[in-house]
Amino acid sequence: MAHRIDTSSVVAERVRAACLDVAALAYEDAGIRGLCADGRWEAALTAIRELDLSGVLDLREGLPVSTEAPDR
Repeated sequence: MAHRIDTSSVVAERVRAACLDVAALAYEDAGIRGLCADGRWEAALTAIRELDLSGVLDLREGLPVSTEAPDR
């Protein structure tokens, strides 16, 4: 028996993963460019603020399919 999928949890996990990825990349890039710790942190925050979530929120891709009928 398959478990029902909580769509909001899937969206939340996708958003969390996207934010962590973009922040880590921006922080590392800022370090390579010679920014101090505060500058690296600001770069990471800016990357999160500017993150385009349209692809992350598209639930048609990658959402596991449930074989259970919805609760009524």
